[in-house]
Amino acid sequence: MLAYCDEDLSVAAGGARQVLDLAAALTQRGHEVTIVAPQPIAPIEVPADRLRMQPVPVVRGGAIRPLSFLLGSMKVLGGVIRTWRPDVFLWFDSPGQLAPLRVLRHHECPVVYFVNGLPEEEVQGLWRWAPIRQALSYGLRRAAARAQAVVTVCPEICKSFGTRERARCTVIRNGVDPVRFSPQSHEEARAKLSISGTGPYIGFVGGFFPWHGLETLIHAVPMVAESYPGLQLFLVGEGRTKGALEDLVQRRGLGAHVRFVGRVEFDAVPAWVASFDVCVVLHQRTRSYPGDSMKLWEYLACGRPVVTTAGPGYGDTVEAMGAGLSAKADDAEDLARQLRRLLADRAVRAAMGERGRTAVVQSHTWAARAAQLESVCRRVLSREELAA
Repeated sequence: MLAYCDEDLSVAAGGARQVLDLAAALTQRGHEVTIVAPQPIAPIEVPADRLRMQPVPVVRGGAIRPLSFLLGSMKVLGGVIRTWRPDVFLWFDSPGQLAPLRVLRHHECPVVYFVNGLPEEEVQGLWRWAPIRQALSYGLRRAAARAQAVVTVCPEICKSFGTRERARCTVIRNGVDPVRFSPQSHEEARAKLSISGTGPYIGFVGGFFPWHGLETLIHAVPMVAESYPGLQLFLVGEGRTKGALEDLVQRRGLGAHVRFVGRVEFDAVPAWVASFDVCVVLHQRTRSYPGDSMKLWEYLACGRPVVTTAGPGYGDTVEAMGAGLSAKADDAEDLARQLRRLLADRAVRAAMGERGRTAVVQSHTWAARAAQLESVCRRVLSREELAA
């Protein structure tokens, strides 16, 4: 299998983890995988023997970087396909990166196209200029039309395609490595991270983006602190809304309760999750689809109860597992109410954590996702053989 993506795989972001962890899980099922991706800014520990990296040199800085990857990846992809002759091409969505379309004009290879989001709804800054967004949307439609199968992380994205693409669309949600993300004691994790205070402790780990609704979480803090004066909320990560969130904390006078940790090494994330009494992941409706939060699976794998937003992909998931509670979208009062419910009962939290961990290990690991993807690939190859 040949995988293509525009992610810096040395950065522990959701897209990079999806590519690396799915690829590693596929090798555990006996497949050989080569990943074509930009030259990383830091060394990468290749997680499996059958997994090979084929880096593409890029010029970093502004619009030059995607253009240099576009040109460089055409050459690299052509060479790998010509010499290695992969059975399947796994194209992880890379808005504006259409090198595979050009390369595949000269090489026959079945394509499975991953769509984690719609670029016209997610791009920011200069990329929101209408002609650019239209070009990105056109590229996505071209890629989906070329693919023999389309994979998305939530059914709402499937509905955005035309009839032909919808018929070839499969939902494969994100997953988690249950060995890396496993239960630890609160006390050991807090000691390791030098966390002090009476608590309780609430936490979020991830990127700071508009759709994560972290403003609602901050607005809920003083209402929870009325019942728990020692409350601490840890926000672990970075992102474009961080400045606005810091300003909000300052305006509300919540500096004693809210701590911005910043970006941490990926290996440190399980300890941070373990240090929390309750984990939070929200979804603010800034786009037409909920996506699929990787941090949700990581929280559950660590055996921590979750408070999340009611609805598909979030509240529906944790409530079906009995692993958490859901709050009304953008409602700080209801969020505070659900947080207080969990903080009031340690036994309930522990039971929810155990149920979440059990559900994840049974059905929501990267190994399970790789089995789903393998099934999609086998269907594609079977259709190709029949057509031949």
